[in-house]
Amino acid sequence: MKKVLFTIVFSMLSITNIVAQQKIPDTHLTSNVVAARRTEITLPKVNGYTCYKADFHTHTIFSDGDLTPRQRIREAWHDGLDILCLSDHLEYRRQEQGMLNALAPYNADGKPYTYYPANIDYVNSNRTMGVMCNFDAIYDEAKAFIEGEGLPLMLVKGIELSREPFKLGHFSALFVKDISSLYNRDIKQALRNVHAQGGLVIHNHPAYRRTTSDKSNEQAELYNEGLIDGVEIVNDMTFYPKMIRRAIEEDLIMIGASDIHRPTAETYGFRGHFRTMTFILAKECTEKAIREALEKRRTIAYSGDQLMGEEGLLSDFFNAAIECQVLRKDKSKHSLQLRLHNSSSITFRIAHNGAIYEVEPFKSVNLTYKGATPRFTIENMWHIDYQHPTIAVEIDK
Repeated sequence: MKKVLFTIVFSMLSITNIVAQQKIPDTHLTSNVVAARRTEITLPKVNGYTCYKADFHTHTIFSDGDLTPRQRIREAWHDGLDILCLSDHLEYRRQEQGMLNALAPYNADGKPYTYYPANIDYVNSNRTMGVMCNFDAIYDEAKAFIEGEGLPLMLVKGIELSREPFKLGHFSALFVKDISSLYNRDIKQALRNVHAQGGLVIHNHPAYRRTTSDKSNEQAELYNEGLIDGVEIVNDMTFYPKMIRRAIEEDLIMIGASDIHRPTAETYGFRGHFRTMTFILAKECTEKAIREALEKRRTIAYSGDQLMGEEGLLSDFFNAAIECQVLRKDKSKHSLQLRLHNSSSITFRIAHNGAIYEVEPFKSVNLTYKGATPRFTIENMWHIDYQHPTIAVEIDK
């Protein structure tokens, strides 16, 4: 009897085990999130224009960056950008020798091909050569990738022209047609080549490796010839206050750019704010409309939750983002009880009566203002001569 019972129990366990095994799935997703989410940066419409987010200064493995063009593109989209330029260095490519070492077995003699940069006057050396990298092919492949992925990202064709920083510096060429034909040992001729293609020239990080952002004699020659169309007033986390006056007086485009080499998640993520970029006020995100906005200087630089540009544009941006409502009027005290609501993704730091009020994204702050027309100094905005703008706030617009 015990033997029969044991046999029955064993058989039932075997059947249960088989059934259990049949219910085990072949795959099990550990997360239902299958892709990184885009960071949505909400900006106001300003004077009828949409604010598009652009980064015109980035690097990939084809010069001295750490990411491939495809990774930079995915990263830009995830970071909330609308416009991107892969502005690798035309004349030197720090990563290239490592690639050549890895590819050495494919050479006839099995030895790595030695890379020498085109002459940029960093060192006095005759061991220089012309540009041997087809950046036009890199752009075409990146453009095809964006279209294949269906990403709503405008890719601007550009490159960075680099010379020694103390007398000349670095310059981004934007909206060019044929990168390979731009190079010339004479930087003046190289910049003329950019303009001959209908491109724009931006003077990058004007105080890079220098003790001043003032023009050197050599840079003054470039400006005097009309070869410079814009200047970075912000590069990465460095703001160049003097550049705003230069841009206003010389009718130059004001640019904020990341100059990113590492992943942006590593550079900006832990700081808790967006990457450095330029807000461009344009009718639409087409090359024609963006160029028109740049040439009309409708730009605001963003870096570290701070905004830099012309006072009028900053004022218009603030009033478009902040809704000011009168909650109560006290005529006896000549004061207003106000509610300021921020409808954008940008934090505003408002100075009033010796206090700083932070109006965080999509939140409101109530405060009392003495007077008929509220005017506030915005501590995280900068305009000409290293000043914060004092803005008259539109009430109940």
